[in-house]
Amino acid sequence: MVLLATPSWIEAGALFLVCWLLARVEIEIEGPRGWAEGLPTWRWGPPWFLRLTNGKPITGYHVYFTLLLLALFHLPLSWLGWSRALEAQALSRYLLVTCFWDFQWFLWNPAWGPRRFFGEKVWWFERRLLGLPVDYYAAVAGSGLAQALLWPQGLRRWAAVVAAMLVASAAALPLAALRGRGRS
Repeated sequence: MVLLATPSWIEAGALFLVCWLLARVEIEIEGPRGWAEGLPTWRWGPPWFLRLTNGKPITGYHVYFTLLLLALFHLPLSWLGWSRALEAQALSRYLLVTCFWDFQWFLWNPAWGPRRFFGEKVWWFERRLLGLPVDYYAAVAGSGLAQALLWPQGLRRWAAVVAAMLVASAAALPLAALRGRGRS
């Protein structure tokens, strides 16, 4: 069975870089309006569904972006062969990336930044807990659950990766806030 041999902080750094790049791409695509609000894509979101998704409709943009990322995260399995350990890593890391990438979208988006993210209501995040969208907690919990159910031996590494990504996010907050001060 092939497992990642790099230290967890290097994995976390690589994942954090991927999150930053995804956030930058999405800022270029969406601009100041999140959740594909201004994009020419289909949307589906009856009221009962919006209650389940914290106010977010399904969009064609997000369906295809999600499928692309899942395929990319699973690409190493096509080279190395399927195993529970690799599947756990692919799924758990994908879920972590969704949370941290979304947060970085807010941090680095010139129209948002930390102050606005924490201080204003975001229509596609109706519910928050301790200042963060409940979706972030669900993504991290789902990531941990995927790791625990598919390959519990990797939980210690998973926890180290999560901790390092939290530290990187905390370090990015003041940088993003300083970056936003120069703008009028």
